[in-house]
Amino acid sequence: MNLPISLFIALRYWRAKNTDRFGRLVTNLASIGIVLGVTALIIVLSVMNGLEKHQKQQVLSAIPHSVIMPTSGAVSLSDPLPSLPDFVQKAVPVNITGVIFQTPNGVSAGQVIGIRDFSDDLLLQEFDPAKFSQILPSGEFKLIIGSQLALKLQLQIGDKVRLMITENSQYTPFGRVPVQRLFTVSDIYFSGTEVSGYEAFANLSDIGRLMRIRPEQAQGYRLFLTDPFQITDLPTFFSAEKWTIDDWRTQKGEFFQAVRMEKNMMGLLISLIIIVAVSNIITSLSLMVVDKQGEIAILQTQGLTKSQVRRIFILQGFLVGVVGTLIGASAGVLITLNLNEIIGVLNPQGIFLPTDINIMQIASVIGFSLLLSLLSTIYPAYRAAKIEPAEALRYE
Repeated sequence: MNLPISLFIALRYWRAKNTDRFGRLVTNLASIGIVLGVTALIIVLSVMNGLEKHQKQQVLSAIPHSVIMPTSGAVSLSDPLPSLPDFVQKAVPVNITGVIFQTPNGVSAGQVIGIRDFSDDLLLQEFDPAKFSQILPSGEFKLIIGSQLALKLQLQIGDKVRLMITENSQYTPFGRVPVQRLFTVSDIYFSGTEVSGYEAFANLSDIGRLMRIRPEQAQGYRLFLTDPFQITDLPTFFSAEKWTIDDWRTQKGEFFQAVRMEKNMMGLLISLIIIVAVSNIITSLSLMVVDKQGEIAILQTQGLTKSQVRRIFILQGFLVGVVGTLIGASAGVLITLNLNEIIGVLNPQGIFLPTDINIMQIASVIGFSLLLSLLSTIYPAYRAAKIEPAEALRYE
């Protein structure tokens, strides 16, 4: 197979064993550094993606993704749903408010969600839909509370708990006091998330009465999104003049912002490994240019142009980057796919790390590494092309 002359010579130099030992050591260190940097970057980004996805599933699935409310008045239950974007899976009428739970055993802040059916919330999927009218009948002010909240307030099924709605208040001779009502605990739901420590459910109309909303109306619509992070697209579909949007970012926005910032910082820090490794390519190529001055001069006298000389060293340095990047990417993906098995061998205490391999991220890491490898060859290649045969061969 006939190769271009620049690629042929670059391959010969790259595979040569009799070159300067120090230059060969620096080249090997560059390759190892790129392998380690790319591997570590892919593993860390995949783990951070997995943690973010796990938290999204565990945390955001248990709280309302978004609640849209009219800027004035309430929505009528008899009216059809507003036009919804494709990424909204479901919309249900909802009354939702912050409350204070008060019992003889303590006080706790939380929120109550008014529902019309158990399917209106993922936390209540285990309940029999046919028993909704028995567990949360309209007008009887019954409540389903979380297991952690029941433990905190020492509540059992059948116990009474006072709900005080701080958002609404009424004037009395003693001043302004919050709306309050005694509710009966009709059931307890169990969840492994922190939501069960503050969230409770009641009949839609019962909560509506406390919020001064008519039985045939609701505060707004609760939206279930395909991806909770698409919440930023909602304002383009619901005019700010007609709708007020309240979403999960008011409760968990700072947490996910911190996770994303941590992922970006970890990626930046590990990228420095690749940058340091790529700088070794500049060193090794510069040493080779000095070592091969005579050969370069002879090649030029035999007809090799300066652009071909530049390509020799560009291709040689790029080969180091390509090999290191491909090995690092393969090792990173392989380790990520078997990360929990590896952790199980090193630490058999049952630690689980969720991972999520993002093809676009891996492509970006590979592209970043190859681009730096290519840029690192420009200066040594430029120096090699400046060699004049007469000067280089004067003392040969």
